[in-house]
Amino acid sequence: MSEAERIDTRQAAARVIALLEPELATAGYDLLDVRIFRGGGRLQVRLYLDLAGADRQDPDADGITLDQCAAASRTVGMLLEEADLFSAQYVIEVSSPGIRRPLRTAAHFTAAVGQEVDLKTGDGRVKGRLTAFGGGVLTVQPAGEGAEPRAVPLRAVQEANLDPEFDVQALINADRRRRTPSDGP
Repeated sequence: MSEAERIDTRQAAARVIALLEPELATAGYDLLDVRIFRGGGRLQVRLYLDLAGADRQDPDADGITLDQCAAASRTVGMLLEEADLFSAQYVIEVSSPGIRRPLRTAAHFTAAVGQEVDLKTGDGRVKGRLTAFGGGVLTVQPAGEGAEPRAVPLRAVQEANLDPEFDVQALINADRRRRTPSDGP
């Protein structure tokens, strides 16, 4: 069995975060999450970055650009190569967080209170509105009438993302209104 098949991806992701987070912060990036998985016969190391201090609540706020992702990718590649964390072949992917922004830190969960989330735990998935976060426990109100809130210990969360509901047509119309020059003086 090769190393790519034996590696504990959660531990490897934690090592990558510990290595890269301070360096990327110095360069002005917020390392949101690292996801490592097997694919194409090698490890895929996917990093989700945003600009440090980006306003996650403002849909019009500028996020990380493609050029910034490319620059960060070069930095990440150099640091991973120097640290020699993986003896198996791997591919680095650097991505913006997108609409399903990953949540990893206490600050991420605090900022997400009031929003829809999708949590993967050892016991399955928990989806709903994150109504509170404190004392290391997330409180999620699942959709549906009469559904009871679920308390999920943060330590039980294996993967977490925002899970926004959105009206595609409303987004398209809002974008068109922003791009249309006003007819006024």
